[in-house]
Amino acid sequence: MYPARLPSELAGGAPMPRYSPALALRNLVLFPGTITNITIGRGPSVLAMDVHLDKKLDLICVLQPDAGLENPGPGDVAKVGVLARILRTLNLPDGSVRAMVEVIERCTLTDFHDTPEGGTCATPGRFITKTGDLKGVQAAEKRVRELAPDVLTMTAPDKPPEALLRALELNVGPERVVDHLAPQVGLVAAESQELLAEPDLAKRLERLVWFLERAREYGILKTRIAAEVQRAMDESQREYHLREQLKAIQKELGETVNDEVSAYEAKIVESGMPEEVAKEARRELDRLKKIHVDASEYMVARTWLDWIVAMPWTKQTEDNTSLHEAKAVLDGEHYGLEKVKERLLEFLAVRQLKKDAKSPILCLVGPPGVGKTSLGHSVAKALGRKVERIALGGMKDEAEIRGHRRTYVGAMPGRVIQALRRAGTRNPVIILDELDKIGNDFRGDPASALLEVLDPEQNANFRDHYLDAPFDLSHVLFIGTANTEDPIPAALHDRLEIIRLHGYIEEEKVAIGERHLHKRLLESHGIEAGHVDFSAAMLQHMIRSYTREAGVRSLERELAAIYRKTARRIVEGDAAPFVLDEALITKWLGPPKHHPELAERTDRPGIVIGLAWTESGGDILFIEASKVAGPRGLKITGSLGNVMKESCEAAMTYVREQAERFGIDPKVFVDNEFHLHMPAGAIPKDGPSAGVAMATALVSLLIGKPIRPNLAMTGEITLRGKVLPVGGIKEKVLAARRAGITDVVMPSLCERDLHDVPQVLRDELTYHFVENADEVWGLAFGADFLTRPAFVKAEGAAVVGAVS
Repeated sequence: MYPARLPSELAGGAPMPRYSPALALRNLVLFPGTITNITIGRGPSVLAMDVHLDKKLDLICVLQPDAGLENPGPGDVAKVGVLARILRTLNLPDGSVRAMVEVIERCTLTDFHDTPEGGTCATPGRFITKTGDLKGVQAAEKRVRELAPDVLTMTAPDKPPEALLRALELNVGPERVVDHLAPQVGLVAAESQELLAEPDLAKRLERLVWFLERAREYGILKTRIAAEVQRAMDESQREYHLREQLKAIQKELGETVNDEVSAYEAKIVESGMPEEVAKEARRELDRLKKIHVDASEYMVARTWLDWIVAMPWTKQTEDNTSLHEAKAVLDGEHYGLEKVKERLLEFLAVRQLKKDAKSPILCLVGPPGVGKTSLGHSVAKALGRKVERIALGGMKDEAEIRGHRRTYVGAMPGRVIQALRRAGTRNPVIILDELDKIGNDFRGDPASALLEVLDPEQNANFRDHYLDAPFDLSHVLFIGTANTEDPIPAALHDRLEIIRLHGYIEEEKVAIGERHLHKRLLESHGIEAGHVDFSAAMLQHMIRSYTREAGVRSLERELAAIYRKTARRIVEGDAAPFVLDEALITKWLGPPKHHPELAERTDRPGIVIGLAWTESGGDILFIEASKVAGPRGLKITGSLGNVMKESCEAAMTYVREQAERFGIDPKVFVDNEFHLHMPAGAIPKDGPSAGVAMATALVSLLIGKPIRPNLAMTGEITLRGKVLPVGGIKEKVLAARRAGITDVVMPSLCERDLHDVPQVLRDELTYHFVENADEVWGLAFGADFLTRPAFVKAEGAAVVGAVS
């Protein structure tokens, strides 16, 4: 409903209507005195236009600040708009209307709402402009007239608004100057609304001056950039014509450079290499153009260009961040190793939350055959990345990592750059195998060269000596492997996140044999599934009698021997399926290689079983003590290191100190030479963890009593008889269980390390935690040992315990 006009109660001007049809405009502000084309598409707006045309009512046009609203309400439009009339309309195919609008004057508006007919309307009010500071108005108007020609010319250099420029030269009022210039200086809707709604003319002009100054600065900057671009294009065109002339001259001289140059130019662009590297590549390409193809330098430059354009500067594979899929891959290819899998899944979870997270430098440390290298391949498969392996064992030349400089004949990039080129992506998984076996000599230290490669803070700009250009290694996931941590240099060790892989228990080996080795060996030997049938008991028999290791490599070799025999049996005509039993195993593999020998080797005084950690896992260690009449002394044999020899001496000193207390004649140490021996003398041994076992062996020898059967021990002994903690507890427990040990003595502070031991081993073995040597000897010889009568020096008294 649109009532007729009422007499205006405001001073001056024509009376204002009570209601007028209203249009809410998105991203557009109209100014009085202008004619503008607008597009009307919303239904209420089209109805408001129809009312305006039918009833000859003024049309209110007002800004809708939030352009996303489809049906604006009273609070969704500006408080100041304009009154306008539509001069001409054009219906468009999409149902909208193109209208030419003449803007009459500013107005305030209230009560913006929908009409019963579906259109929109509002109550207009008189907008009063205040002249205020007349001198300020004149000064600002003068500055506007000075700036306007330059700004208008910059805004549309090809077709400046001539009519507007002429109007500015005429003596039009300052208010009209603002209204005519505002749409021409590139203002956003909010800035245009600010000029439209400002009642103070002086402030309106000052604000326009600020907008014009900004537009002029922008125009100057735009002009300068355009000039620089044009100059660069002119130089490029000049260089192009000169090169074409050079090619023609070379052709006439018979020195034509083939299409390789053009191919290299295209590859430099396609490779996406950084501008710094591209600049160096083009410099080398320019040099290549000037070298005759028969010159030796030509091949040097060409080989370098081949490498630089082949590098994966921007190519990378998308990571598979699904934890369920990654876990399925890891579980499907590796049995157990739960802690390792958990750490890898944590890495994937972080990558899912933060795509640009730096890759950790992981190092898998464990005995041979536990699956370190294959686990690295599984990680790559779980991530969906390419994988490359670099064997570091025996590497002694620093150039293997950093590459050779191009000045050398036959120079090549280092192994890392070669691996990246083979992978074809900049984010592969690179396995650094045998980190603990890197050497060094006069050619340098490869481990020191790896410091930059494996430092997340530095490897984003790794410079290979051959490429002599920075390459970003931060996207590469490096996984190192090692059997032991000790040989790894401290600085390199500090950059690695160590993940320890312990040996497998017997149950895990059986499961691996059934789930993985059996299937893989059947396939590799061409034998159909079901042809060979064997039970878990037969696998267990093979593990106990034919292997003694932390991993499963020996088990795989023994199984492979059985499958080779089976393949021959099939080829010779006996293709019937069969069941593998102990008799057949003995026939094909020979007699068992390992026998339980604890009973026969610990039934004499002076023999104690120690537990040792080795690079190949844990192992038991027989410690034998003996004495012979002769000059006082202590002989130590068995290929022992310095630390172990010192442990022998400390054990001997403590036993001598405590001898009288347990009824041992001190003269026995003066009249006899003692001998401590560790069998398997070809194997080097070192470390302090056999100290308590050595002391026990000496006491067993001196009192003439063997230790209790199936008892093994580990721990460092001090001169005060304290038993100190040692490492490698899980490996030692695994070795004890493999050897048939039932009771293990260890320092009380090592109880916390049993957390890493599988529950089945914790339940199967009996653990005794001790703090001093007395507790150890009470367990080894019985509680009555601690109540033995002390040695009494009396004439004619018998020497107690002096039996060898």
